[in-house]
Amino acid sequence: MRLRRLAVALGLALLVSGCAAEEPAVVPPDRSAVESRISVAPPAPVAPAQPDWIELRSADSVTYMSSPVDPEGLFRNSDQVLNPVDELPAWWAESGLPGTDTQETVVVVGHNYSKRDAPFKALGVAQPGDEIVLRTSSGVLRYSVDTVGPLPKGSLLSDNDLRAQVPGRLILANCDVRNGEPTNDNYIVVAHVT
Repeated sequence: MRLRRLAVALGLALLVSGCAAEEPAVVPPDRSAVESRISVAPPAPVAPAQPDWIELRSADSVTYMSSPVDPEGLFRNSDQVLNPVDELPAWWAESGLPGTDTQETVVVVGHNYSKRDAPFKALGVAQPGDEIVLRTSSGVLRYSVDTVGPLPKGSLLSDNDLRAQVPGRLILANCDVRNGEPTNDNYIVVAHVT
């Protein structure tokens, strides 16, 4: 029975709760400019450290999402689900720490709602070639977006290529919402450090 419950929980995956609410629909994500809060200096070595701010920028350097990262870090709950405590994106503390020479995949997850606003709704408009800027107490890291798209819920916690430790890789994930309705997918953005 316990194994069956664990399998069901793993199948639920990322951000199961919080993907829908009883409030009016929010404006769909777009690539409108927002104020940037991260100054990008020339590339320099960055020691591994927990992220404290994240931005998404278009290929032509327009910031379209800027948000603090939850300072607590995120662990799977007792149901083996990743569920940030509020609207802030959260670094998955079981993944790698972002840094210039990190040998592990770094994962940041966040909510996306059908009836409330949250920063990670912007993942739905991310495109290959966009830039992710991640600030830590050690410095600023820049990542180039490689792929974007939906994957079935559970993919991030399942035994697959997403779980492989890839040096310099960053994965962003949320609950996928299309046309104002939650889907059975997570929306995944995969990037590499530049």
